[in-house]
Amino acid sequence: MALDWVLATYVTFVALVAVAWSVPWWPYILAGHTAIVVGLLLLPPRGAAWEQPRAADPRWLFWARSVARFLRYTYPALLLTPFFEEVSLTVNAVAADAPYWFEHYLFNADSTLFGGTPAVMLSQAGNPMLDEIMHAFYFSYFLLIIGGIVIAWNGGRRGRGTPGSGFHTAMTCMMLGFFLSYVWYPFLPARGPWEHPEVMAGLRPFGGWVFTRAIELIIAGAAVSGGCFPSAHVSGAWALTFGLYATDRRTALWFGLVATGLSVACVYTRYHHAVDVLAGLTVATVAAMIGYGLTRHSMPPGSAPAARGQRPVSAGDDVPVYRVAHEAKTLWQNGVTSVPRIALTSLHADSVDGCCAARGILFGLLLSASLWVGLYVMVF
Repeated sequence: MALDWVLATYVTFVALVAVAWSVPWWPYILAGHTAIVVGLLLLPPRGAAWEQPRAADPRWLFWARSVARFLRYTYPALLLTPFFEEVSLTVNAVAADAPYWFEHYLFNADSTLFGGTPAVMLSQAGNPMLDEIMHAFYFSYFLLIIGGIVIAWNGGRRGRGTPGSGFHTAMTCMMLGFFLSYVWYPFLPARGPWEHPEVMAGLRPFGGWVFTRAIELIIAGAAVSGGCFPSAHVSGAWALTFGLYATDRRTALWFGLVATGLSVACVYTRYHHAVDVLAGLTVATVAAMIGYGLTRHSMPPGSAPAARGQRPVSAGDDVPVYRVAHEAKTLWQNGVTSVPRIALTSLHADSVDGCCAARGILFGLLLSASLWVGLYVMVF
């Protein structure tokens, strides 16, 4: 699958950066990333016979096979947090003598575009209730990523074949959204406003109860200085939303609304500059374009578009691949081992409608525009 190659390319890139600039612990980074590439080569293929349940399997083996299959398709998401934490070792690799050199450009860009620092203006205009809401939107990042993967896997509706027809597109777009942000951190190191004492001096502390405190605990334990521009929260969440739009527009709409709140929250909570969000959305758009292209002709086995009620395949039909796979699986489960030859004029690979992709990306850009209108309304 294309995503395996995307992952291999990213880990190779980071290893090369670590070695070229002799970052701290570079031998361990090189060894670890080499192990990941070797592990990728040893992974069992997707869609192979090992995925299919067997009549003789005991219940525990059936569930173990199901879990292994799910992890085989979704494992890249488990690497996101380790890869982000790894940024702390590479963030100032290129300019070790001028750490975080890029951040003053971000402050200047914010001042030019908004007449000040939006992270300060927005948060100072808030109150404890708004603080809690904004931190809830910031926390929604975790729900978007986990929920998006599950929804894409199930094809938007439980009971259909897995993975869903849009799973590979959504997953590839999302991972590209994160990776295309991470690759910039060694070259454009910058910290968020919250890490600058001169900016934070005199600002009111955030109120709130549940989500405010939860985010503060998460940041205290997992924040990485310098991984600010572009915002990976924004790029990952929006790239996933764009990927979902290809096959599940209603879900993508709801995800887009929550991602808009997340984008505002990244600035309101003082963790990001406003231009970090703009850059994150740009990265998400590029990631979606690449992801759509890489998965244009992919068709996961057992994909969702084989809807109920379709008539059987007959000779001379012009049918997509998933119908053949679905009906072959049904025959196999029913013990049919021999069927008449079916003449098929053509087999269509799963593809993403280019017009649909363009509408999805435009949808995200329009929501982003509404974000900045909201910023001005709240501040002025």
